[in-house]
Amino acid sequence: MRFILHQEQIGKAMSGLLPGGVTPHHRLNDDKKDHYSQLLLKRCLHDRNPLLIKMEDKYRAREIVEEKKSGNLPELYHWSDKTHKIPWDKLPSRCVIKTNHWSGDALFIMDNEEESIAGIERKFNPFNRSINRYRVIRNGRDQNGGFWPRWRIERKLKTCLKENFPVPLEWGASNISPRGVMVEELLLDDGKIPPDWKVHVFHGKAGFIQYDIGRMKSHSQAIYDLSGNKIHQTNSPWSQDNTPDEIISILGQNKLDELIEISQKLAEDIDYCRVDFFLTGDKWVFGEFTNYHNSCQPQSDEWEVLAGDLWLKRPLEVK
Repeated sequence: MRFILHQEQIGKAMSGLLPGGVTPHHRLNDDKKDHYSQLLLKRCLHDRNPLLIKMEDKYRAREIVEEKKSGNLPELYHWSDKTHKIPWDKLPSRCVIKTNHWSGDALFIMDNEEESIAGIERKFNPFNRSINRYRVIRNGRDQNGGFWPRWRIERKLKTCLKENFPVPLEWGASNISPRGVMVEELLLDDGKIPPDWKVHVFHGKAGFIQYDIGRMKSHSQAIYDLSGNKIHQTNSPWSQDNTPDEIISILGQNKLDELIEISQKLAEDIDYCRVDFFLTGDKWVFGEFTNYHNSCQPQSDEWEVLAGDLWLKRPLEVK
């Protein structure tokens, strides 16, 4: 009886989803039609700009950075759309291995130098993937103690290359071709994996900045205006613990201005995009483009209205 009720509950939660939708929030809501996440869903349904595919492709996205001559790229050690085999003997002891179409479940951070990456908490819990979806491999084991020899990594990559993107609704990400395996430089700052800086760009103009910290331990996230001040969020789906009230003291005005300028240049050809960076030393290094932020999951009320207005080119309320 419990099983039947559970199945009925799942059925109700998943009814009315958009074609290709996989979670309960993948449905339109006329009451919130101008909200950011609803505009993302409409993009999924109607926007067939080929640039979306190129930007979502983690290999071809590098071409955009090179063409725009804006920002820096991590070094590319290997790319192949012919085989999942990795040229292990030609790689440095630290690198990032991933596929170009879907890196979430097949992203491996290789850490085989004498001194390990700082800030990586290692606990023996090989059956728990909820701790962190990024596998940091050291001496053949991930941070949870899972066994990952080279042959198993290659097998995982091979499987991932055969699998379609898990959210068919996201048109750009679902149509990447060819699929392949790439190995890039592992970016570190002071021996640690650096925080993520993500700029949300609307019609070629930066709208706000997203700052993610503690991704390898306890992930927190906040958003900031272009002056570097935190934007208040009442019901963010993400923890804001330990996020600073302002980011000028971290970056300085020149680096903040540089981040905004680079982001706008890279995203100038599309109506909306999130552009991700890492700050290593004194350089902004490109991470990726994202056109379907958090798989169109609703954000805080403040984020939804702010980003919706920016996308629709509405004048912002002055407070």
